[in-house]
Amino acid sequence: MSLYISDRQKSEKVDLESIRQLLVPVLVELDIVDLDLEIELLDDRQIAELNEKFFSRPWPTNVISFPQEKESGHLGDVVVSVETAWRETKALGYSLDEGVVYYLIHGILHLLGFEHVGVEVEEAAAMERRQDELFDLVLSGTMIKYK
Repeated sequence: MSLYISDRQKSEKVDLESIRQLLVPVLVELDIVDLDLEIELLDDRQIAELNEKFFSRPWPTNVISFPQEKESGHLGDVVVSVETAWRETKALGYSLDEGVVYYLIHGILHLLGFEHVGVEVEEAAAMERRQDELFDLVLSGTMIKYK
């Protein structure tokens, strides 16, 4: 697996290596280590532009996922607004990197077909449960070195 992370925002200082290491146990748990994943960290303005372009919603959001053909070896792309992630998670006591990873988990679950909008309550609850389980794995400190 290749995990590509680019930081295109300047609003907050993130530790890309920390994010990578926090995310690895999630990728292993989801058994997607044979697929490439691209991640972009953006600011609110940048993600608002994408949200408007692709969903006609001209405001910032926390995460957007762009699935790809898994047969090509590429799971997809996930973009996170660092500003929104930090705003929504710092009061809960999480670090900036943990907050970003929380939304990356959400985006990766979308790439795998999980949904919470426009679906039955049970399906939305299943996504939320899985997201919480994976984030608990991150918070437990289970670290798997990835090169």
